[in-house]
Amino acid sequence: MKKVIKLGFLFILLTLSISSISATSATSRTRTLNAKYEIVWTQDAYLPKRTLTNLGLSSPQDSVMDENDHLFIADRDNARIVQYDTKSDTIVQIIKHPDMRTPTGVTLAADGDVYVADPTAAVVFRFNRNGELLEFFDRPTTASFADTTYKPFKVAVDNRRNMYIVSEGVYNGVIQLSNSGEFLGYFTSNRVNLTFTQILQDIFFTEAQKALLLGRVPTTFTNVYLDSKGIVYTTTMGTNMHGVKKHNTAGQNMFANQYTWGPNDLIDLTTDNKGIIYAASKQGLIFVYTNDGQYIFSFGSAYGNYDIAGLFSSISSISVDSQGQLWVLDSEKSFIQSFEPTEYATQIYSAIDLFNQGEYEGATVLWDGVLRLNQMSVLAHNGIGMNYMYTQQYEEAMFHFEIAGNRFYYSQAFWEVRNIWLQSNLGNILFGLIGITLFMAVTKKWRRKHDVLKPVKQFLHKVASIKIVSDVLFMFAFLRHPIDSFYDLKTGQKGSTKGALIIFALFFSIFLWYLLGKGFIYQLVAIEDIDLQSIVVGFFSIFFLAILCNFLVSSINDGEGSFLQLVKMVAYSLAPIMIAYVMIIGLSYVLTYNETFLLQIVGQGAFIWTGLNLYLGIQEVHNYTVRESLRSIVLTIVFMLVIALVLLIVIIMTEQVYMFFEAIFKEVIRNVFN
Repeated sequence: MKKVIKLGFLFILLTLSISSISATSATSRTRTLNAKYEIVWTQDAYLPKRTLTNLGLSSPQDSVMDENDHLFIADRDNARIVQYDTKSDTIVQIIKHPDMRTPTGVTLAADGDVYVADPTAAVVFRFNRNGELLEFFDRPTTASFADTTYKPFKVAVDNRRNMYIVSEGVYNGVIQLSNSGEFLGYFTSNRVNLTFTQILQDIFFTEAQKALLLGRVPTTFTNVYLDSKGIVYTTTMGTNMHGVKKHNTAGQNMFANQYTWGPNDLIDLTTDNKGIIYAASKQGLIFVYTNDGQYIFSFGSAYGNYDIAGLFSSISSISVDSQGQLWVLDSEKSFIQSFEPTEYATQIYSAIDLFNQGEYEGATVLWDGVLRLNQMSVLAHNGIGMNYMYTQQYEEAMFHFEIAGNRFYYSQAFWEVRNIWLQSNLGNILFGLIGITLFMAVTKKWRRKHDVLKPVKQFLHKVASIKIVSDVLFMFAFLRHPIDSFYDLKTGQKGSTKGALIIFALFFSIFLWYLLGKGFIYQLVAIEDIDLQSIVVGFFSIFFLAILCNFLVSSINDGEGSFLQLVKMVAYSLAPIMIAYVMIIGLSYVLTYNETFLLQIVGQGAFIWTGLNLYLGIQEVHNYTVRESLRSIVLTIVFMLVIALVLLIVIIMTEQVYMFFEAIFKEVIRNVFN
């Protein structure tokens, strides 16, 4: 009995220890994006190191790190600024002032002066390094500031001591004050993102109706930060794609053409001496980006109810020291958590730094080291590809960009490869064409006399004279003489139902080829992501539904065409789009993004041509006038939408009924056997 109790006790301890280990590891688990832009787990980039709970903090709201790795903390509820030495684990000094009430923002000037934003006091304080108050900046008196709310929540200072202030309740943007407190304007602002309903209101509402609508205001900034080079960064809540912004001197977002993917509750950011951007979300996640806004990875967890190192209830600030360690504040539980980068993270940062310095070979070596840790690292393959691009090794760059799924830079590398090939072979190609032209001209009489291609022509003519082959090839006649061809098809002189069915099958094969067989630059769908069953059912269902609806519409509108005639008409009208698909597939292997418009012209031209064929076919098959043909097409589309809606409702109702009876059956089984 005692042995059983001991074994049970050991089992409980083992279970608890495993759970603890799992929970601890979960706090530092790192996520990144793969080539398909899907979130995947990767090697740990950071591990929790120190958890500081002995500083007496109460709802800390902001922090900033100086060159000596001293962390200045805005301790809101204690109305003070705490200067903490992260190396010696000691509090260096505490900055307080009778007028300071709820400090929520803190930053440092180049000379070490401490600026503090206090929304309750409605001022920005300026202290020297010794904690002595030098001056404070209250509400600007400039007339242009008008009645704007002035409750400084966050603050940043540039080398000229100009202040960038995020104020509570201000939607106009980041307030910019001079070093004397004069209002200079709004440095930057967020754009108003309209919903679909609001867009419709703008289109259809009168000016009087628009005036009655609630005001549309942009989202507010949550923080502002200046790096050592004086570049301004901001964070914004409520967006997953542009939460992190890097601004030029005019206030424009330098990441505007790139999605800085992240959570919609970003609260703070900072940068290190390599330009790496660290952004923190309120719910407990930390996102890391390159200096040009490319997402690297993220880590952390939103399960802040557990007292485990690395978990947060509510992050309020993030800072980074000279060793690359992160220091993160939790405003709800009032502690500081540090994170230490792993070899995986440091190698990535070093590789990025070497690339920015132009040391491409050294960067490639480091990226190879990253690939040894993670062979499918999109960031590593992109990094190696960029290094090869700058060293003019374009084919190697294409290889890595393809693995990373980076079609934009793959296109640029391919353009260079194509350009080099053309420069090397263009002369031979021109001489070859000239030689062929001269040969054809010189041998023209001889070829007419001997007709060396006669056996080939006879064979092709024999094949084309086969009835089913002739019926299929008849579709090309619609490219030159569509009206006459539709008449011949209607009267049965040419074409056949079997030929139409073969054309449908051929078109479906070409469609699949078009869907899956284009060159890498234009192939956006992976084969493994294709649901072939849905494609087959959807493809043929749309054609069948369109033909059926047009037949029904024509039946009540004096149309002469039968169902089979409509099947043949639709099939033989598809020649332009079939040819276009084949052309696009071929061109996709030799064109870059710069020539995308050529593929668009081919595709759009083919759709217009096919649509014109369908219109002429309906007009000829049903013996309609122009007006009747257009009416028939519109009614066909309406009928298709109605039938699709009815089928959708039926499917949903069937699923609900099935789930209802399934639940009843399970309940009966449960009651009978229990």
